[in-house]
Amino acid sequence: MDDPAYFVDIDGLEDGDEVTGLTPAMQDRPWVGIRFECCGVYARIYRNADGTAYRGTCPRCGAPVSLRVGAGGTDARFFLAE
Repeated sequence: MDDPAYFVDIDGLEDGDEVTGLTPAMQDRPWVGIRFECCGVYARIYRNADGTAYRGTCPRCGAPVSLRVGAGGTDARFFLAE
């Protein structure tokens, strides 16, 4: 993928700088991936400040989703919201 058409030059960034679109606070918060079947899109949702749930909304239609943090938990990082 050495074609220059695939590179974007952003002023102020040095080689190796990561561009994620996330605030520093979000980068440190635990998250899970959700595929919203309502609109066929994927999004990350982040754990709330209390650490009791992961809450978010579909980025297209705003449908809410909430995953409770429970004893024992799961190792899964990606979920399907139907």
